[in-house]
Amino acid sequence: MAEIAVKNLNNDKVKDIQIPDEIFAYPLKGHLIYEMVKNYRANGRSGTASTKNRVDVRGGGRKPWKQKHTGRARVGSIRSPLWKGGGIVFGPKPRDYSYGVPKKMRRNALRSILSAKFRDGKIIVLDDIRLGSHKTKDFIRLMKETLGIRGKALLIHEEDDRNLALSTRNYPLIRVVRALEINPYDLLDNEWLIFSEKALQRINEVFAQ
Repeated sequence: MAEIAVKNLNNDKVKDIQIPDEIFAYPLKGHLIYEMVKNYRANGRSGTASTKNRVDVRGGGRKPWKQKHTGRARVGSIRSPLWKGGGIVFGPKPRDYSYGVPKKMRRNALRSILSAKFRDGKIIVLDDIRLGSHKTKDFIRLMKETLGIRGKALLIHEEDDRNLALSTRNYPLIRVVRALEINPYDLLDNEWLIFSEKALQRINEVFAQ
């Protein structure tokens, strides 16, 4: 089993803990990650796009001119798709884009991303992430000056902390989630992963099986 350092909010090393190879030494599987990101984005689509076909467009009930002897093309309705203001042919209708994937497939994609982040040194583990201030500027100072994090970060926790919620909600470079709410898209979208020690233990319990 590999080891990772646990730090406090002053960026001082507190101890080392072991992390299971089943999660943090998993091989990189790009196609599996691609499939899971595609699934996540598809499940997030609203599917509300809608157009009107020639039946739905108002008007057009009367034939514009007689069938023959006018010298013009035969037309049955001014709402023909060939006319301006007519119906749309094969346009989108409300639909559900979501689909399911096997649980093992999703877990292996998460293992693959977590392992890649660990190999790149982009995982930080904190013994406690409960903050003493609710001010966003104090949280930004903690991220940039103390922990040295300047890119986007995903903060994964298990403890309820009002100060954490208030200080991060207006900071666009941080996203806060519970341990079992992580998904492949968020893991890839953020450069850094910040775990509380309890959150890391929770993930080890669930995903090492």
